[in-house]
Amino acid sequence: MIQQSDDGQSIRRCITLIALFAICCPQSCSAVGRRQSGMVFVPARRVSVGTSTSERAELASRFDCHPTWLGDDLPKSQVSLPAFWIDRYPVTNAQYLAFVEATSHARPSWWGRWGGVFPTDYADHPVTGVSGKDASAYAKWAGKRLPSAEEWEAAVAGPNRSIFAWGDDWPGPLKTRRLDRIFWELPGTQQGGTGDHGQSPTGIEDFAGQVVEWVSNTVPHHGVQFQLGKAASWFHEDPLSFRIASGWYAYEGWRSSFTGFRCATDGGRAPPAVPQSRPKKSLSAADALEQLEAVDSEGPIELAAGGGNSRHLSIRVPKFGREIFSLTAPETIIWNGAGVMTWRKTPDMTWQTRQPDRAAYEMRFDDLRIQAEFLAHDDYVEQKFTAANLSAQPGSFRTSSCFNLQSHPMFYDCEQLRTYVLTAESGFVPMRRLSRGGDCVRWITGPAAKEWGLNPQWSLLAVVSRDGARVIATGRGGPASNFSVATNTLFTCLHTDSTVQVSPGQQASTRQFFWFFEGTLDDLLKRVRQTMLQ
Repeated sequence: MIQQSDDGQSIRRCITLIALFAICCPQSCSAVGRRQSGMVFVPARRVSVGTSTSERAELASRFDCHPTWLGDDLPKSQVSLPAFWIDRYPVTNAQYLAFVEATSHARPSWWGRWGGVFPTDYADHPVTGVSGKDASAYAKWAGKRLPSAEEWEAAVAGPNRSIFAWGDDWPGPLKTRRLDRIFWELPGTQQGGTGDHGQSPTGIEDFAGQVVEWVSNTVPHHGVQFQLGKAASWFHEDPLSFRIASGWYAYEGWRSSFTGFRCATDGGRAPPAVPQSRPKKSLSAADALEQLEAVDSEGPIELAAGGGNSRHLSIRVPKFGREIFSLTAPETIIWNGAGVMTWRKTPDMTWQTRQPDRAAYEMRFDDLRIQAEFLAHDDYVEQKFTAANLSAQPGSFRTSSCFNLQSHPMFYDCEQLRTYVLTAESGFVPMRRLSRGGDCVRWITGPAAKEWGLNPQWSLLAVVSRDGARVIATGRGGPASNFSVATNTLFTCLHTDSTVQVSPGQQASTRQFFWFFEGTLDDLLKRVRQTMLQ
């Protein structure tokens, strides 16, 4: 008890009590936003994370998508978090270079375009091109760890949670950038700390418009680990991606020119200092961009087949840039309802020709032979599978080829803002307005046929380029049944599938087309009809 009769003694006792409280309770609310070694202190507290079913429905209505597109959000809950430290900014290229020089860890692939380092003025940009595994390895080396999704949301939201870190309005104070021409070898990140890419009440920055940030949450999927990413990157445009609750599940080894991370550590530890390193010799970002833009854009469509037991082909369309489109043809084969070949099963096959304008192979099974042929035309590629039934029973033949746009950033549409499905009654409809299967991990899923009004003549998916001047599409037609469409957000894989019946001792064919078109969706549809009727 403090004696009021002795002012000096009372003051001394108060100071002693305050000092003891500070020692015993370092996680007090007065420590909010305390900074040390580039990290920000977040005190222990109970916080709200994720979204509820009703919140997802409201958000979907506001931002024009189906509620199932928010399936990677954490479920709505209240969690009690111990105090922790979190990086004020995402890990930079300079910091990551120190790590790879010290450990010989693999460098981001886009650095390879510039001699294994980044352009000089990218030193203080967030590092990109790292996987969840890479991020965990760096964090361990730095004496830290990755934050959990719950910690990340608590750090971004502050004590008063809203849709975005700055409130419920879009875009609020955020300064968004739109890049019509994008090169993966030169990410559109910016130097950290400008204040233009999100500021949290707790004091962390650069979580809106820089990088998708790997966190520690994982789920098993397809026999591997999928890891969660938070935040919206320089590549993202959809307001839904900039929400506090937004998340992206992807294979933990997946890398992109917009994947990065920030680190965390427990609140009872002193944050360690982080070393940096800068290239001894490199070029400027302006010189790098000049090199990327100096590319020949003339010539016909070219095919490049993998050979061996690979069903992979690359498609290069010079008028659309030097980047390629990838085709796994097929990715799966369903014969009489059973998966005789999947992305994990290696088929018995022989490539017969691999020319720039034509490729062909034969694939062999016990009671099935498949002849595959790929032909490059002026503005489309034709894929034809002919199935020969060697059995004495009728056969049902279905294939699914994966048309992957991830290598071409002008068409890569991880948010499905520019991906459309052709419906029987309403014409082209944004894919994001239709449902996706599964509660989590947005993998290859498509809407039920009743949602897009199944057209018995064909199935068609189209993607408009970021500048709106070009369209690519894939579709199937001909005498077939069970048409379907499916996409993937992070990989932007397009699947248009169908089934044909094959009589005993006979053969039947399926045809799929891949168009590369300059113009609008309406212009494309006219071209599609011409091709299908040929």
